[in-house]
Formats: sequence, structure tokens, C-alpha cells
Amino acid sequence: MVKNKKEFEGFIRGKGCRLTGERLKLIEGIKRQRGHFNVDILVSCLKKQGLKVSRDTVYRNLPILLEAGMVAQSFRTSRDTYYECARSKGHHDHLICRGCEKIVEFKDPAIERSQQRIAKKNAFKLEHHCQQLIGLCEKCRK
Repeated sequence: MVKNKKEFEGFIRGKGCRLTGERLKLIEGIKRQRGHFNVDILVSCLKKQGLKVSRDTVYRNLPILLEAGMVAQSFRTSRDTYYECARSKGHHDHLICRGCEKIVEFKDPAIERSQQRIAKKNAFKLEHHCQQLIGLCEKCRK
């Protein structure tokens, strides 16, 4: 995972890209994000912060930011993909209400151990996972 501007500059140059002012603004804006965001939420927050970054720039740079480990894909709904700043909270999983799209984050060591056991049993080296439990929250069941 890229940890600072200098490392990111090296990473970008290694990809044959330039570290533009717009990319720097995008990175700064993402570092300020709290919680989950999709592209529209991110662009709106960047504008509120006085940073002019286009949706196209965000979409073009997401794959690079994901590969650099600066942004993590958090979960998907039927409508969108959500991300979060990779440094935010460490690994966690999600309960997602399919009615109102409420998100509950949770950590469960037993689930983590079970996944490792299953991977080992199948001679699989686990690198990442995204646990999404989808259902209806109490409010939407009424």
C-alpha cells in the first residue's frame, strides 16, 4: 500500500503516468472522507471542500488508487459501488439492507478464522475478501 505522496508519485510514474494537480486534489479529498462513498458522493464532497475534480477524473483514477491501496472497494449495492479510504478502519464486513440500503459495519473474528480454514482446506492463498450480508433491517421489515 502506498503511504505518502512521494511513494504515490513513484507508483504513478511506474505506471507511465504523471502526478497531476487534479490527481493530488483527488487524493487529498479522499483522505478527508469519512465512511463509505460512491463517485457522486465523492465529487460532491470535493466540491464542498473547494476542490474542482470532475467525475471523469474520479472514474479514470479509481483503478490506479485501488491498485495503489489508497482506496478500497467496500461493497456494492444494486445501484452503485461504494469505496472508502483504505487507511480508515482496518478490515471489516457489512450488513446491507436491500430496502433502505442502511449499512452496518461489523468485525467477527470467528468469520475471519472460518474463511482462513476454508482457504487452507482448499489450498488457496486468501488475499482479500468482501463480506456482504444482505437482508432487511428492522425498520424495513415493518
